[in-house]
Amino acid sequence: DARDGLTPVSVPNIPAVNYRITDDTRLGKGGEAEKFRDNVAAIKALKAIEAEGRRATPAEQRVLARYVGWGGLANAFAAPESGKFKPDWEDRGKSLVDLLTPKELALARRSTLDAHYTSEDVIGAMWSAARRLGFAGGSVLESSMGVGNFLGLLPEDLTANTKFVGVEYDSLTARIAALLYPNETVLHSGFQKVPVPDGAF
Repeated sequence: DARDGLTPVSVPNIPAVNYRITDDTRLGKGGEAEKFRDNVAAIKALKAIEAEGRRATPAEQRVLARYVGWGGLANAFAAPESGKFKPDWEDRGKSLVDLLTPKELALARRSTLDAHYTSEDVIGAMWSAARRLGFAGGSVLESSMGVGNFLGLLPEDLTANTKFVGVEYDSLTARIAALLYPNETVLHSGFQKVPVPDGAF
């Protein structure tokens, strides 16, 4: 703020463009250590973008899209009973403690049992089924959207006529989804708190 005598941050004028998942996104690929690195890179990008109060660039969207959450990555967190990390995960785990707020860290640790993202194959099969049932575009509601992989893999010919409302309980994940899909509605909420009119989707 110029009133503080500080130089304002120069925020580039970045257009609002929804991310498209492609083969080079490498969605959910790699072992535990690679997924951990991808998650950390996405969180660092998210926090930098938020600190600058701007949209994500296309390059940043590629980094954000590789966030897979913490399902299956329990090694990234200290064991609740001992407070210790597995020896080969201690440095990684401590870096996560420094990166996340205490609330974000607690939610991430809690999500290791249930935050699993849907694979490209399953998403492709679901879109094929929706087409066979007559879907040719319209309003789509995703009740637990993660970072928006169903939206990122929406068939190209449906993008012009389809509007999404996504609901995501986890704060980090919802914030990443909003940066990946700025032209859609992303709600950070439990689905039970979202009023959904009959027949709207």
